[in-house]
Amino acid sequence: MHGINITRSGHFTVICLMAACLFGPAACIYGSIRSTIDSIFAEAQRSVCHTQHYELNTDIKIVLDMGQAIQLDCESNPYGLEKLIVYYYVHAGNQQVVRVDAHFEDGGRSGGGSRIELAGALRQVGYTPCLVITKQQIRSGQAHVDFCVSDNIERNHQEYRAWRLGNKKMSISYSDRQLKPIVELPEDKRIAGFARLWSEVKYNFAFFDQVPEIDWDKVLADYLPRIQAAKTDVAYYDVLRECIALLRDGHTSVSGPSDVQSGRLPLRLQRVEGLATITRLPLAAQIKNRKWQDALAAADLKLGEAIIDINNMAVGDILTKDIYPYISASTSQALCREAYPMLVYGPVGTRVLCRIRGIDGEEREASLYYGRYRFPDDPEKAVNDPLVYINITGFGSDRSAKEFDAKFDEIKRSKGLILDVRENGGGSTRHGYAIVSRLIKKTIPGSHWRSPKHIAAYKAWGRTVPWQEGDHGRIRPHKTIHYGGPVVLLTGPGTVSAAEDFVVAFQTSGRGKVIGQRTNGSTGQPLRVQLPGGGSARICTKRDTYPDGRDFVGIGCIPDIEVEPTRQDVAAGRDPVLEKAMEVLKQGS
Repeated sequence: MHGINITRSGHFTVICLMAACLFGPAACIYGSIRSTIDSIFAEAQRSVCHTQHYELNTDIKIVLDMGQAIQLDCESNPYGLEKLIVYYYVHAGNQQVVRVDAHFEDGGRSGGGSRIELAGALRQVGYTPCLVITKQQIRSGQAHVDFCVSDNIERNHQEYRAWRLGNKKMSISYSDRQLKPIVELPEDKRIAGFARLWSEVKYNFAFFDQVPEIDWDKVLADYLPRIQAAKTDVAYYDVLRECIALLRDGHTSVSGPSDVQSGRLPLRLQRVEGLATITRLPLAAQIKNRKWQDALAAADLKLGEAIIDINNMAVGDILTKDIYPYISASTSQALCREAYPMLVYGPVGTRVLCRIRGIDGEEREASLYYGRYRFPDDPEKAVNDPLVYINITGFGSDRSAKEFDAKFDEIKRSKGLILDVRENGGGSTRHGYAIVSRLIKKTIPGSHWRSPKHIAAYKAWGRTVPWQEGDHGRIRPHKTIHYGGPVVLLTGPGTVSAAEDFVVAFQTSGRGKVIGQRTNGSTGQPLRVQLPGGGSARICTKRDTYPDGRDFVGIGCIPDIEVEPTRQDVAAGRDPVLEKAMEVLKQGS
């Protein structure tokens, strides 16, 4: 029988997992891995063939056969790290992958893999300052992995620099920019990247008329000196973000390195009644750090309370100075939706002094810590029989239409249907249209669109820049499935992109009332632009409107009945939008 051979030399361990596990071949899982993250975590755990103790900052060598995993128990560390699972398997597309998953005492998980043809991976462990360092290669059909989890910042910076200078292909994943050493980008590359981005915007951006105060030629002159001065990748991307945010478009933005911290306060914030309102609190029982837990208990935070200032700086000033200038948003509701949650981030372990305003208007101070916190899932929505409520969270696939069909027997018996797209980030317009097709009896038009069309000769002749126009086709009733009962649609600032195309089609159909808040006000077709330092940008090239030409980008789709939640609603756990929907359907029955 093949077994596990372990030899030790100081802090150096050699582990060989041979052809079959000590516990029998059943523990080694071969075969296809399901695409969901949960299934990969579960598959890795089922594939564990050996378990041993592991101390942080210890270098070990691991040899794995295909389908095998080793579990490293971390019994003593300040980060709540419970165990690590190193797994060698075949992923979708027949790719061989070495994966490292971290499990925390509070139930949290993080992980990721790197294809075996890469030199290895540098991957931050959750929101800790630890870095998984793997160097890997295949020999005789086995994965040979040099492995370490290091919280030594100096070593981690050295590993990162070695990767940058060595031109080796590695999988790199950091949640916290502060754990990376500063990287300088050559001036010629910075200027070339900015010039390319500026030029693509000039000729392809579809919404210059919505920012008439912007002279794009002047922007080039104003920002070029700042690009030259921004020597590091973080500084460079901050300048690019600020520049592109001038266009005020949610589908025109920059992605790349940032210095946003990965620690967070033990609360979630949204703008309610103009204040940074606490809308979610963490699961206190799962906070393992006693200092963080005691601080949260002493603060006695309640839903509906508002954060007025942080470390003696007013929330409004923080937003204006540090957050708003870097956010690309088409509307004020979109800007606030993205900005207010960002108020909570900071370096893990740092103490923060917050001023809290209660529902009654009384104010007090609370001391909290930036840390790692788990929050409860959103509560299930309950509606009165015989109504049916469906929460559609995305149009990334045909899943929403399939779920509608699966639930259709219940839907057709109902006295009213509530569709909720308040937290729908979009996807593909056609998947939204598929739902509309099940609600209509006659064909309706889809959204109209137009895109800038550059003809050099027209510019030379002084003619106006033309547009290419089209539409998203017509939406025809589904051949076999039709619901003809009362329908209401719930919307809010989290209704974005293809979800707004869905709202436009629903309003065009006249099938029912739209209730809630204005949608995000951003949709379109982004053009991708690659930038130096590994980042990218997107530019909105397509202007979508209602079929009759009315704009909703830059405005938002306006509900028939606008309902704004209050801080009292948050405190009581009420959903006034859903309550109004049930009231409307009851009145109509």
